[in-house]
Amino acid sequence: MYGRDAELSAVDEVSGRPVLLLVRGQPGMGKTTLLREVHRTWRTRGPGIVRIHCSAAIPRWDLFGARAVLKAFRNAFPDIRDSPPAEPMAAVNRLCRPESYGSARARSALFAELVRLFAHLGGSAPGAVLIDDVHAAPDPALIVAAAHRVGCTVVATYREDGWAGPARSASLSTFADRVVDLGPLPDHRIDDLLARGAREPLDEAVAPALRAALGPLAGNPGTVLNTFEALRRDGRLVRFQGRLCLRDPATGPVLPVDHALVRRVTECGDTGGRLLALTASAGRFAMDDLPDFAAATGHELAACGRTVDRLVAVGALFCDDHGVLRIPCPALVPAVLPGTARDLAAEVHRALAEHLLRGDRTPPPDPTALAEHIAFAGSVLPATPSVVPLLEHLATRALPACPARAARWYRAALRHCEPGDPARSRLLAALLPLLVRTGDYAGLAEAVAEEVRCDGVGHEPGKAAAYAALAAVHTGRPVPGPVHEALAGDPAADAALEFAARWFTGRAPLRASEAGAAFGCLRLDGPAEDDTAEGDDDGAGDRFDPVALIRNVLGTAAYGEPVGGPLAAHARIMRDYLGGNWAGIPSEARALELAGPSQTPVDHAVRLIAAEVHSALGDFERSAAWLELTGDDCPFPALRVWAAMGLAYRSGDWERARKLGWSSCEGSAEQADRAGEAGVVGIGRLLVRLAFVEWQAGGRQEPLTRVRAEAERWYARLGGTGLRAAVLITRALAEHDVDSAHKAVDLLRECGGRSELMRACMTVAFLADDPRPWFHEAHEIARGLGGGLQRTTITESMRASGVTPPTDHSGHSGRTGPAALSGLEGRITALVGRGLTNRQIARELGVSEKTVENNLTQVFAKTGCRSRLDLALAVMEGRLAAFVPRS
Repeated sequence: MYGRDAELSAVDEVSGRPVLLLVRGQPGMGKTTLLREVHRTWRTRGPGIVRIHCSAAIPRWDLFGARAVLKAFRNAFPDIRDSPPAEPMAAVNRLCRPESYGSARARSALFAELVRLFAHLGGSAPGAVLIDDVHAAPDPALIVAAAHRVGCTVVATYREDGWAGPARSASLSTFADRVVDLGPLPDHRIDDLLARGAREPLDEAVAPALRAALGPLAGNPGTVLNTFEALRRDGRLVRFQGRLCLRDPATGPVLPVDHALVRRVTECGDTGGRLLALTASAGRFAMDDLPDFAAATGHELAACGRTVDRLVAVGALFCDDHGVLRIPCPALVPAVLPGTARDLAAEVHRALAEHLLRGDRTPPPDPTALAEHIAFAGSVLPATPSVVPLLEHLATRALPACPARAARWYRAALRHCEPGDPARSRLLAALLPLLVRTGDYAGLAEAVAEEVRCDGVGHEPGKAAAYAALAAVHTGRPVPGPVHEALAGDPAADAALEFAARWFTGRAPLRASEAGAAFGCLRLDGPAEDDTAEGDDDGAGDRFDPVALIRNVLGTAAYGEPVGGPLAAHARIMRDYLGGNWAGIPSEARALELAGPSQTPVDHAVRLIAAEVHSALGDFERSAAWLELTGDDCPFPALRVWAAMGLAYRSGDWERARKLGWSSCEGSAEQADRAGEAGVVGIGRLLVRLAFVEWQAGGRQEPLTRVRAEAERWYARLGGTGLRAAVLITRALAEHDVDSAHKAVDLLRECGGRSELMRACMTVAFLADDPRPWFHEAHEIARGLGGGLQRTTITESMRASGVTPPTDHSGHSGRTGPAALSGLEGRITALVGRGLTNRQIARELGVSEKTVENNLTQVFAKTGCRSRLDLALAVMEGRLAAFVPRS
């Protein structure tokens, strides 16, 4: 049992009392597991307990469930006091036949023998009778009657799933002494249960994906675990970098086919499946639309109404106060209609569209409903040119208020246009920019492919190629072969197609000039002006922001930011990185990596951010794995060195960090000339990091002055907030200029990232007369970023400056909890304190010297000790008492 402590306590309160307690809940809520736990604990308190299992196998004529009772007593011989009740068991066995229930006298005799049998359980205290799935009995009230009459403690589990069963003599809940309801578990309990059930580390996106797919069933422990096991069984989970991840995050989890809800919906037959498919696909389906559904599909209206009632009763559908239907559990549809839901929905929409087009309906149908059915029917509905004017008119009217619906209707109108119809060019001119404005780049790719298939290259091949390339970059899927073949060779299309081709090689940085050449023809108000002002981060300075750059090329009014695809993922990751919300970044990066392809500039940028986050959180192994994925030909060499420096100095290799930084600075001009803007993405962060490394190495004047000169040179060339902050921080460290440090804090507080602000605060703390508030702010930022490594480093700097570190109650800081070091790290630390060498420690612990070295690196990072001698002294002086596990 997990997460049911309160319910177990409520059941335990009735132990030894003559009461009937009903444990009630939906399938999968853990009723049987709870009863099993009650049986396990109560049987240790003494004899006199039986557990009865009810099922559909009990004959319907056996109203007292005598056969199930006999089986339970046979299984419970070890738990029954004295000797087994052989005489009453034989009497019950003799009377348990259909004829007994046909005679009042025989039925009374059978009941009396059952009472005598249950009385055998009692002694100084009432016996206990546990009845599992009492709802499955022919009559639940009668099966508990004999035990209740004797005065036993009766605990029965009862399933409630909204499905009307056969008529019963009485409801158990009406005369139960107590009722314990097993409700949904809260999210954090479900997540913990799932983590335990997985038996290996889970990607952070798995549990939220399950909750979203299951809807109201997300708090049902049985459903969650069974759905997770179905994911594992179907190969939809994959191990990546030590985590179990969703192979395709875009495809949600599916209920197991043997789930009770799936069975209930399947029992509704073809009508239930069609209603489910229609509701899942339609933007809106209401009870008022049911007559049209019945007429279009050839079903009886009353039967359709009953089916809807049954689907609502079991929770497959939800009907709001306005009669609008929706599916609360998205995982249900693909389970009931595996692989056929979309096709079945299109067929139903086709039938509805044809029904409404026939004009049989009185009053006439709502034209918007007709337009929706035509749009959702897609190519299943034969071309009907007569609907084009209606669809175009409705789309134009819907455009200001609902551009996404307008785009859907424009696409439907195009589908029904005849070849050569002049309306085609007009519809395309309205549709393609609308798809960009609404951020529907998957729809844009489909529309361009359809345009090329129907009309060839059209009148504007340059625009067609630009739209195709724009869709490819945003969706992460290269321009389709037929589209590329149709447009290739036309000079107007070359720039866009070449840009898209290079994008997927991973070696094409996003140059502003090339993006302008590829997509500038799509700007609605003419070519973009090069008006990037100093300090504007949209494409300026040393940042990589493809969304901002494309927005600058197309214009804010014409460009809609994507909600899905690699560019959207990169934007979310960067927003979380700058905002200090680092917890979800590893999962987002893994999802992007698994989605593929993996050689675009976006993929490389995300890998480097993931490497930086992992090393900052102390996970050096995964940080190195992300760095390795970028390869030596990464299009962002400066950003890669920045991430590699972070891994090097955090793992204790300060000299390597220095060498990496200076090597990059010496070749940065060549990189910029060779790779353009992308070659120096991250140069500001790299220079600040190099300045900090030099400061920690003793703060020699000459290297710090060189770093400051590099920052000023790049800021003069590129501008941007990031490089402006780099100039201020490097100047502050090189010249001990606290005013420049204050300016850097103000600048980054206004428009910088949290980690950059943390470094600026540390800069002020190094130089200010009163460093306390700046240390404390940096420590608070580090606490928000997560992990204990950065806080440990800041804490050591505070102690070195005579500032008392703040008390950390988060439970994650190595300074305040004995769990900061692992068991092996703690034993190694203790042996270092005794003066043993690495070889002696390896022999003592039975591990390799390499293992000792790697663990010592972690110990140095967590404790802040800089050398073996420093660590040994800290152990001997008791400064690391909280770190070292007790032996």
